[in-house]
Amino acid sequence: MSTDTKPSQPAPPLPSEVTPEAVRWAYRLILGREPLPEDIPAHLHYPDLTSLRQAFFGCREFRERERILCGPSLSGFEPPLVLEDEVNATTLERLLAHIQASWQKLGREEPHWSVLTSEEFKQTNLAANREWFYASGHGNAEQFLHLLRRNGCFPDGVADKAVLEYGCGVGRVTHALAQHFGRVYAYDISAPHLALAKQWTDGLGLTNIAFSQIQHPQDVVRLPKVHAVYTVIVLQHNPPPVIRMILQGLLSALLPGGVALFQVTTYREGYAFVAKDYLRTAKARLGEVEMHVLPQRRVFGIIAQAGCQVLEVLEDAWTGYRYGELSNTFLVQKRDTAA
Repeated sequence: MSTDTKPSQPAPPLPSEVTPEAVRWAYRLILGREPLPEDIPAHLHYPDLTSLRQAFFGCREFRERERILCGPSLSGFEPPLVLEDEVNATTLERLLAHIQASWQKLGREEPHWSVLTSEEFKQTNLAANREWFYASGHGNAEQFLHLLRRNGCFPDGVADKAVLEYGCGVGRVTHALAQHFGRVYAYDISAPHLALAKQWTDGLGLTNIAFSQIQHPQDVVRLPKVHAVYTVIVLQHNPPPVIRMILQGLLSALLPGGVALFQVTTYREGYAFVAKDYLRTAKARLGEVEMHVLPQRRVFGIIAQAGCQVLEVLEDAWTGYRYGELSNTFLVQKRDTAA
């Protein structure tokens, strides 16, 4: 074995853009095969190598072939979480006020990035990526519609149905929902986000959307009655007592036979929440995209109390694939009281 201690040559810098050669090596190293001729140009639209890697590791071909590498995020031996999810009305108002102040700050400074936290959606990069940002909402709407069809919900379609989207942000999914549902009630806690959402959907000529701001806990109690509810990558940004309040309000808004799809982080090892401790340090976190948890058993309790039944629970990737963390998408239906 050589004992030569001469310094090694520095590694060549990574390419700043996604090149055909980068795509070719992604196929070789991640998928273990050579790309087809049409595969190369199909991947050149990614803005950077991070996005390219994410696309390959998230694609069906990789996940089917390397399932063990994408295995379960929890083993079942994790400790229970200690958290407070029920508080008095005054504390609930303070919690919601803090979240609103944070998201209004984000709405003024980085509204699109706050929805999808990727560098390409920061204000300095948005012009080149705006269409891609909004196009992504169609996939989310299609997933919702597919889950409805798979579970036999609304067999006559949703063209005459009203859907409530909670946490509509800048309208990324809102505009897609409005192209399928007869009426969309779009709610958000941030006025700057809502203004951008309305600007976007007005520009598309959509007239079947009603935008409203949530400012107080009472606003969640007064939601309109609807056939469907949709909220994804929203609940987890609220402290557990606020998640509980929102879920209760959303499920109460469902008409008999109505269906809700919602996503929430249900476990993160080491997470804890005590309202008084959280509020004591809340100002230091103003403008942060906070991540919170509501365990499955508490979610199931809220569902049961609301007179709903679970149709499906999916493990999702909205918080990434971190070991010791779990995010779930729930599809639930309000029991038909006439049945």
